[in-house]
Amino acid sequence: MTATVASTDNTPPLRAVLVIDDEQGIVNAIRRELSTPPLGRYRYAVEGFTDTAAALQRATEKEFEVVITDFRMPQMDGLEFLKRLHAIQPDCVRLVLSGQTDMAALVEMINQTHIYRFIPKPWSGYFLKSSVMQAIDFRSTQINNRRMAKVLREKGIDLPLDAINRVDQILVVDDDINVAHAIARDLTHHSRLDDVFSAMRLEAGQRSSPELDSARISVQVTESAAHALKMADEMSFSCVIADYQMPGMDGGKLLEVFAEKQPDSVRMLLSGVANLDQIVFALDMAHIHNFIAKPWVDYELRAAVAQALTRRRLSLENAVLAKMCRARDLDFTND
Repeated sequence: MTATVASTDNTPPLRAVLVIDDEQGIVNAIRRELSTPPLGRYRYAVEGFTDTAAALQRATEKEFEVVITDFRMPQMDGLEFLKRLHAIQPDCVRLVLSGQTDMAALVEMINQTHIYRFIPKPWSGYFLKSSVMQAIDFRSTQINNRRMAKVLREKGIDLPLDAINRVDQILVVDDDINVAHAIARDLTHHSRLDDVFSAMRLEAGQRSSPELDSARISVQVTESAAHALKMADEMSFSCVIADYQMPGMDGGKLLEVFAEKQPDSVRMLLSGVANLDQIVFALDMAHIHNFIAKPWVDYELRAAVAQALTRRRLSLENAVLAKMCRARDLDFTND
């Protein structure tokens, strides 16, 4: 399958976008929006469906770069749809469009299907187009890096030992320093419930979650958002966990600025008071990887951080190998 549609002249190939909404008018409106100037640097081939089963069937036949799905649909909600689509096309970048949802549902989508953006109805044309464009760029980088890394691995060329830090630095930011220290303890101490949780997943037929290795993580804590940003200027962090409600700068804004300083960091928002709009802002502007509710469950926190760090390390390894591949001028165009 290919995610681009060849053009008949010298114009760039069309980028394949899948749109699912139970209202045909919404599907048509998104198609019009993506084909209305200003177009940006991409042109799109949009396929729209009001039936989730038909959309999934089409995904078995054609590769899509981006999917835009409604959350509230009568046959299958957006969460279940994205889980099934991921099994068919794991590289398809996920955007969720909705005029009504609840915070628990959005959090579940962020944590389970790792949606890239949430687009509220009615949407801004600029935000919709920029989100699709950025999603395509993100996907292209990940896929190209993976292909180049595969070329080197098949040739027996691996990463230099010092290419990636062996120890993951984690930063926890909470204006209650006792809470920050509690999170640090949970991340560095193995709980008996970790084993129970892992066994339950295996019994349910799910893959065992990655586990944190206390020898490979170092946790720093601070109660000040300003101090956290100063630390980001002095040290590279693999993961930052920030509480939402803090004086001076809320956690969503802190993570947005942190992402500008350290785009490769894993960003997690922690809160017991954040509302739907605030979580959407953190997802769209800071591209948070997980939302953790207070009070948290220690083994779920550890599993979420471990999984995110595992994905990050693989992504960084692929990026380094891709750079090595380019330096050697190796052919990586074929899988």
